[in-house]
Amino acid sequence: MASAEKQVPPPDIAEPEPADGAEAEADAFRLTRNLGDRGPSLSERLSDRLDRLSFASPFHRMRLKGRFPLKLIAVPEDPVPGDPAIAQRLKGGRLFRGGYGQGMLEARLDHPEAPESWRQWVHGWGWLRDLSMVELSAPEAARAEALARRWLARFHDYDEEAWAPEATGTRIQMAILHAPLVMPGKDHVHRSAVLNGIARWSRHLDRAAPRMQPGLPKLAAVSGLVAAALMLPGGDERLSRSLALLDEVLAALLNADGAPLARSPLDLARIADQMLVLAAFHAARMQKPSDPVARTLELARTTLGALALGDGIPAAWHGGQPDAAQLQRLGVAVLDAPPPRSSGFQRLSAGGVRLIVDAGPPPPARLNPATHASTLAFTFSDGGRPLVVSCGAEQGSQGPRGFPPELVMGLRSTAGHSTLVLADTNSSRLHDGGPRRLGGVEEVLVEARLTRDGQWLEGRHDGYRRRHGYDHLRRLWLNPDGTDLRGEDHLLPVKGTLALVRQREALPLAIRFHLGPGATATPTQDGRGALIRIPGQGRDPAIAWAFRASFNHAPGLLAIEPSLFVDSEGATHEIQQLLLTTLVEPGKPADVSWSFKKQ
Repeated sequence: MASAEKQVPPPDIAEPEPADGAEAEADAFRLTRNLGDRGPSLSERLSDRLDRLSFASPFHRMRLKGRFPLKLIAVPEDPVPGDPAIAQRLKGGRLFRGGYGQGMLEARLDHPEAPESWRQWVHGWGWLRDLSMVELSAPEAARAEALARRWLARFHDYDEEAWAPEATGTRIQMAILHAPLVMPGKDHVHRSAVLNGIARWSRHLDRAAPRMQPGLPKLAAVSGLVAAALMLPGGDERLSRSLALLDEVLAALLNADGAPLARSPLDLARIADQMLVLAAFHAARMQKPSDPVARTLELARTTLGALALGDGIPAAWHGGQPDAAQLQRLGVAVLDAPPPRSSGFQRLSAGGVRLIVDAGPPPPARLNPATHASTLAFTFSDGGRPLVVSCGAEQGSQGPRGFPPELVMGLRSTAGHSTLVLADTNSSRLHDGGPRRLGGVEEVLVEARLTRDGQWLEGRHDGYRRRHGYDHLRRLWLNPDGTDLRGEDHLLPVKGTLALVRQREALPLAIRFHLGPGATATPTQDGRGALIRIPGQGRDPAIAWAFRASFNHAPGLLAIEPSLFVDSEGATHEIQQLLLTTLVEPGKPADVSWSFKKQ
């Protein structure tokens, strides 16, 4: 990896001195967005379409025939709980999820007006996991069995959506994990239909799963193959093939050091949850987890622990955020080890302070279509209480939260994070389901250093270079006891860029610091700072931090404005933000210095 360019620090942050009389070693490298934001190629889309057409053919229907399994070898215990609130709706006879519902006995299971997430939940039989959270009377259990019977009758043969590989892999796992609920044994014809269904779905995945593009849907499909191989008699040959395919899928989702290529803590937690489920299947066969499962679980725990803030939960990055219950079942604990370099995240920590910086380009859209334009944003906690946050995420452990599209795009925007915004534009273009266009951060230069004076981090990205002719450089310094955080944001004109030549008017510059729930800011008399108070919580006393800003190139303003925060459980909170605004003259550099000091 190439080194970051050396920059001379301005007077606000002094040049770092060597640690213990020796030269401080700098860790400098470059992260690039190799795949850009292009989706699948034309040939890949054509191949996928041809596959789906072939699956609907009589020839593929012949492939699905084979021996009928008479029983399951074992029934594992599902380690991932369902949603109790959804369970109560199901108990009352409603297929309700994500704000949409139908009656269980009269539902049109492929209703075109139903949200896609609802249809995937129905076709993946995810309602079995939710329904397992409550005690059922005999009529309520019979209703669940009747729903499965209706689905089997309606989608006995291939259907493009109902038999999609992701839904099929999930359906196999749910049918096995919750077999006592879906086939209690009283109706032997129905029991045979479910077992035969699992066998036919597995044969379908034998062909469909290997041809999928890398991603979480492929992981769900391959996991269904592993589950069927472990729990249907005579599955040894399929098991060896599916475990090899699982290893291949995980290699496309995770770097060797455990960092997810999608750069999303929620995606990493979902991968770990899937490994927990597969470990339960192995345990039901009295086996140790396979090497891919055990290795991935350990890497996920380590990476999530390194990304966690003081409250033990990673911040919301690139589409989602795991919650406390999900992290607890995965066995995640806050770690002192730094995040993996390939994760694109950097951490500064001292005393009770933990600060996580998004120091990498957005992930490729083909791996994560819900990326955030958050490069060089940071989150910052003092003990277990967040001081600086992003505005949150549109997805949690239970899936999409059903927010309006405007709010979803706001949470993903650069303004929804604690960083610099130039000309009211995102540092990277956000994919909204339409045509993908290149634009935004393609390269980030990072330099980190530890000295006797504290921890230093410098990051530079090119997200505004093509559109406005500037690079954004952010420097951070944290003192050894974690009571003094100083930062600088620079806009550096890049010579030779067409956008810089065309610039005729001053551009607006804004730097935001979204404050955590409960934090209140009071402006100082001179208008250049604010006192941030966080009330006491349990045994934790009240704390206060003083914020100061200095506009070094042109006059600027500090304002305290309302903002919004979505926590890891999906609840929304009204919060405050510190907003620094100024102007950037055409072709001129700009820099703003700021600091947080504990009182």
